[in-house]
Amino acid sequence: MLISYLKIAWRNLLKQKVFALVNLVGMGAALCAVLLLSLTAYKEWSFDRFHEKRNHIYQIVNEKVQNGNTSTMVTNSVAEPLAAAVKAEIPGVKHTSYITGFNLPVRVGANVYYLHTQFANRDFFNMFSFPLVKGIGDEALRELNQVVITEATAAKLFSKATDAVGKSIEINVRGQWQPYIVGGIAENIPQNSSIRFDLVARVESDPYYNEVKGKWDVSTNPLLVELEPGVSQASFEKQLNALKPRYYAKAIQEGMTDFTFKTISLNDFRLDEHSYFFGGVNKYYPWLMVILSALIISIACINFINLSVARSLGRSAEIGLRKSLGAFNGQVFLQFWMESFLLCVLALVLGSILAVFILPFYNRQFSQHIQWEMLQDVKVIAGIIIIFFLITLLAGGFPAWKISRQHILTMLKGKMNINKGNYVRNSLIVVQFVVAVILFSCTAIIWQQLNYIRNKPLGYEVNTIASIPLDNATPAVLDNMKQRLSQFPDVKSVSAGMNNFGIGSDGNSGNWIIGFSFHGQMLTTKFQRVDYNYAGTMGMQMVEGRDFSKEFGTDSSAILINETMAKQLRVKEPLGTMIDLGPQGNLKVVGVIRDYHFESLRRKIDPLIIGLAKPNDLGYLFVNVRTSNPTATLDKIARLWKEVNPLAENSPTYLNDNMRRMYEDEHRFSNMLLSGAGLAIIITCMGLFAVTVLATAQRKKEISIRKVLGASVSSIVTLLTRDFLVLVLIAIVIAAPLSWYFMQKWLQHFEFHVSVPWWIFIVVGAIAILIAVVTISLQSIKAALSNPVKSLNRE
Repeated sequence: MLISYLKIAWRNLLKQKVFALVNLVGMGAALCAVLLLSLTAYKEWSFDRFHEKRNHIYQIVNEKVQNGNTSTMVTNSVAEPLAAAVKAEIPGVKHTSYITGFNLPVRVGANVYYLHTQFANRDFFNMFSFPLVKGIGDEALRELNQVVITEATAAKLFSKATDAVGKSIEINVRGQWQPYIVGGIAENIPQNSSIRFDLVARVESDPYYNEVKGKWDVSTNPLLVELEPGVSQASFEKQLNALKPRYYAKAIQEGMTDFTFKTISLNDFRLDEHSYFFGGVNKYYPWLMVILSALIISIACINFINLSVARSLGRSAEIGLRKSLGAFNGQVFLQFWMESFLLCVLALVLGSILAVFILPFYNRQFSQHIQWEMLQDVKVIAGIIIIFFLITLLAGGFPAWKISRQHILTMLKGKMNINKGNYVRNSLIVVQFVVAVILFSCTAIIWQQLNYIRNKPLGYEVNTIASIPLDNATPAVLDNMKQRLSQFPDVKSVSAGMNNFGIGSDGNSGNWIIGFSFHGQMLTTKFQRVDYNYAGTMGMQMVEGRDFSKEFGTDSSAILINETMAKQLRVKEPLGTMIDLGPQGNLKVVGVIRDYHFESLRRKIDPLIIGLAKPNDLGYLFVNVRTSNPTATLDKIARLWKEVNPLAENSPTYLNDNMRRMYEDEHRFSNMLLSGAGLAIIITCMGLFAVTVLATAQRKKEISIRKVLGASVSSIVTLLTRDFLVLVLIAIVIAAPLSWYFMQKWLQHFEFHVSVPWWIFIVVGAIAILIAVVTISLQSIKAALSNPVKSLNRE
């Protein structure tokens, strides 16, 4: 019987090619979008799920209440001795490992490669599920000079990857080549791993480790712990904080009493912004993808329902005849649902084909890395099947149920009372336009915020300053580069700093946080180290005092502060004020810089202290250029840098490009939202066209009588259009406050943001009305121009 229903369904689809094509294209496009967006969300949620001990591994972070309990600050680095204290004094701690990553030059013979290197402890491979194809667990890192490399790295470094164990390599660590031996080979890292590496070395082999070993007053690297099964996260945090009075007495005396140890589960490494392994994606981002998918498919289902109902009007006699010959309601339902099911299957095939062709563009446009291998996961396949059947039941089941319940006599007369009162139809139209207006309004406001970000003055130059990651360059290389740059006519000035602005070509960003006591106040501040002439090169304004200068031999014990820090000090004259920063020394304020945005506009401007750096502390070179051809000048600087430092991996970038990368998440989401809004409005127009066909078909007799009585074409078009425009206006009234609410919540993630303008809803509403008028007019004009005699003869 099912085969018979399928044959009938196929014949009916061929008879009504226009309706079938509109349904097929609309649902196929929606399923394509749902497939890609759902895989995007699933990818984010799948990170680190392959680790067998993922429910027992945590990262320790510090949450500090700062500056009079006005705000909190979270840091993911802790003191070096904490690992030993945690393992020795807290029951249930199985393994610990520090971890910190760099891109470092690795030399094999005469060949040099840049590898993503993680420095960790011996327990690292006992904690995480990175299987070794050569070597055994902690034995592979038993010695301080041993390293573990991935299979891909082994193939890159050695002619025979399987013989890599025992081979010698050299790693350039903090400007010095150090010999290492390959102790093991790990399987290639899965794509959905937050922790990524080409090579793992012992953290104790880093020369800096010996400088901070045993020091409780210096936060160094992130610390990871593995707990025994049965030990809860809450109980571990409680015992962890009990260690503070014993080991952080000195820090408490220096004003860092208001800090609390917290932990982040391995399951949250990817999406928690305080995690060392944070992927840069907002934790709500996957849910937004799911919501966008639901909105798009709901519009497609509404469209499908309206088209199915409109198509059934011409089949009332067929249905009535079937029922008069003994067909049950269930059989009629099954027949119509089978037609919908067949159409949905074809739409799924079309959507899948579209997804295959669109995927490369989707990955490139939205900075994604979706791969079809994800469909090998049984959970993904099961989810797709379940969602597909729910869609067919919603889109095809509802109209089939309504059609099957019609009375025999009504259908034999050629009449169907499917949409009495038009309540269901009107509600569906309102829902469609509510979704479309919300998506367009939100997209418009997000673009306004992004435009605000692009144009807001940050307190320093962004268009004329190039940032160069120093890539482990020695002080001699840095001095040589400065000397060579001074000979460039396009170069105005040069300085350097410990931290970058935005996200440079090396992908790094961050700040150093310290606490100190000043006149009985407990203060926390961001701390940076820079080179001479820093404020002048960056185009920053000095409110008081001066910049660092080689003309003053005492600047090694001097600091600059920003206006926010000056307010926190609560002194009448900040210049000349002495501030004891503990390990950093007792330093003198020689200048106050006007507040500038050294972090994202998502954050308020925090207190900042800037000290003079030693050459080894510098991480980035800043070059202020004056040129009519910025691209050519940047290329010249890049070539010079590669000549001066052949080991350099990362290229110079302008700060405006760094800022763009910082807000890549928002750009990606706005592009997705815009694409979703465009697709939603197209499918909505299809649905509106369908209900216009339905309405004109139901009112053919009325339209014909009106024309016979002298009604003009314009009056009939107005008659058919008016009711639908009222529905669109209702949708705009509903969507406007919802859009305002959602965008207010989103804008709260930015300390600096635009106000939601009232006129944006008027513009979006006008566009929605215009689109609706054009769509409705396509059918209403045709109905108004039809011959009334033919319609009355049929009646």
